[in-house]
Amino acid sequence: MDVSPDLSHTELRPHWAPWYSRAINELTRPTMAFVATDEQAAILRHPADRHGRILAGPGTGKSATVLAWLAENHPIRARLLTFTRAATGELIQKLAERQDIELDRPSTIHAFCISVLLQNGGVGEFPRPFRMADDWETDSIVEPTLARRLKIGRRDTEKLFIELAANWESLNPVENSAVSRAVRARFMGGWQEHRTILGYALLAELPYALRSALRDHPDLDGIDYAVLVVDEYQDLNACDLDVLRRLAARGCVIVAAGDDDQSIYSFRKAHPQGIRSFLDDYPGAADYPLTITRRCAKNVVEWANFVIQGDPDRPENRLILRSAENAKEGEVGLLAFPSNVSEAQGIARLTHHLIVDKNIPPQEILILVRSDHRGLFTRPIKEALRKGGIPFSDPSEIKEILADDGNRRALSLLRLCVHREDSLAWASLLHLTAGLGDRFFDYIYESARSTHVTFGAALVAAHSDDYPDLSLTLPRRATTLINGTLRRIGEMEVPQVMPEQGWGSWIADFFVDGGDAQISNHFRALLGEIDARVEPVDDLGRYLGQITPIAKDIALEKRDKVRIMTLAGSKGLTVKATIVAGLESGLIPMDDCNPAEERRLLFVGMTRAEDFLYGTWARRRTGPTARMGRTDVQGRRQLSNLIGGGPVESQDGRTYLDQASSV
Repeated sequence: MDVSPDLSHTELRPHWAPWYSRAINELTRPTMAFVATDEQAAILRHPADRHGRILAGPGTGKSATVLAWLAENHPIRARLLTFTRAATGELIQKLAERQDIELDRPSTIHAFCISVLLQNGGVGEFPRPFRMADDWETDSIVEPTLARRLKIGRRDTEKLFIELAANWESLNPVENSAVSRAVRARFMGGWQEHRTILGYALLAELPYALRSALRDHPDLDGIDYAVLVVDEYQDLNACDLDVLRRLAARGCVIVAAGDDDQSIYSFRKAHPQGIRSFLDDYPGAADYPLTITRRCAKNVVEWANFVIQGDPDRPENRLILRSAENAKEGEVGLLAFPSNVSEAQGIARLTHHLIVDKNIPPQEILILVRSDHRGLFTRPIKEALRKGGIPFSDPSEIKEILADDGNRRALSLLRLCVHREDSLAWASLLHLTAGLGDRFFDYIYESARSTHVTFGAALVAAHSDDYPDLSLTLPRRATTLINGTLRRIGEMEVPQVMPEQGWGSWIADFFVDGGDAQISNHFRALLGEIDARVEPVDDLGRYLGQITPIAKDIALEKRDKVRIMTLAGSKGLTVKATIVAGLESGLIPMDDCNPAEERRLLFVGMTRAEDFLYGTWARRRTGPTARMGRTDVQGRRQLSNLIGGGPVESQDGRTYLDQASSV
């Protein structure tokens, strides 16, 4: 799952929709005129001056109903917010199809927070100019340099970043007992200094900063909405929810839409209780269920309902998902294999069967796994698909493209074109240059500390002063790097607004012969795809902030290939066929995870499927997959207790496939 914010803050009207409507191919299916069910019609009658909750199961037409309600109440000063970029893309696409509504651009919660904070200069204690580290910068620069500077283990640093985020998200500081108080105290002081010197903000602190601003400043700009419609409400944590309550206290009506059965983000302190408690949080609020799915076949609904109804924490009066009257029967199966190797081969055979015998396009097939650390679990599945000549997409390819040394150098140069003293960009170039290691980084960092400037400013100043107190070798290497970098960015005549051909094409043209900053052909192609999806942005800096999140969107798109991803990553997608691999106790559910959330996670994965839903499991595992989920790598595996005794019985996978291929 990608929770990266959309970092564009321009308020755009309906003419922007065609650019972003291409961002998620998932949403390009033909749409029919909206005809309300009885449940949906009740929502259309909801008064716009009253809070409301829409409890909507997967595929029940939640987004279309919300937009129809907004059209009924047009013109109204309203804003659509959601948690993930995928859900935002869905709202944007659906809004683009309507000519009867004019709204500010839908956005993620995080993008909304950024927008308000930047409109109100002085609120939010962020380094200026505002800059968020991308994934590579976080992994390669932020965390390792902070850990080394503070003489704290990298794993402790990761734990403390998680703890820091959890404190913001839960509003209830809880200390990790595995980290000593001395280490924690050193981390907190060191992190504040580190983020100021390197000039970065963290994603998790944005809602907390807006909450603080709402608490302390009664005259904020950018929040004057009559109604906030908050989609995927079940994904919000305590801080997000408190932000909404504070906005409601200023007169804003909150309409919450979501599904507690799909609350799967406990890692960021989200909990299904957030949406379950809505009526208590907003006394007098109306309540509306949406239970009829137009997505899933009858057998898919029955199997998924069995899984979710096993959650002992689920409210007794909670309605279950229902099939539409004209729904297909669907095809489901639970296939057992002797080993993880034969399971992978079976998944490849099953995929071939769906493509060839059932005429399912490859892009309409998802293969889902619970976890895939370093790609170990999916490796044998990919090998089996490759041997079978079945095209598949690997989301990790995007990460590899964005981590390529040449591409990274190019991105750093572009960042420096936007801001000559961008500290993360300079630190990245040092990291990528042989011979300029920790000693030189620390020399510049200490200079920044003593002179109270940023890392980038200290580096430029040290370069101008010929690096006092350093041996000759390091200055020569640094001088070569910095002179070459300054010369290169001096040659780059950056347009003030987006060129007609798009920023990605402009970048690709500039780095045709980039030396060490030569971009790869894969990155060149990726930039072209991003140009086709990015909204019109005014400047290069804003475009650069879009590259990583939009690249992640592209990795999830339908691209004439079978898609392999985690259960959590599949949220928001719809396909003809889904295969859930590794349905064994210890894997799904994982032993050290909340069983109720594991049920919800499986429910999310199962309800991606329209017509075909299969589960697979292995009686024994060897190799890397044997070490996932259970410490007993030699023992027999057992069918997941989340589906045992359900409406679909386990059967021998090879026998099933032999029979299917002979039909």
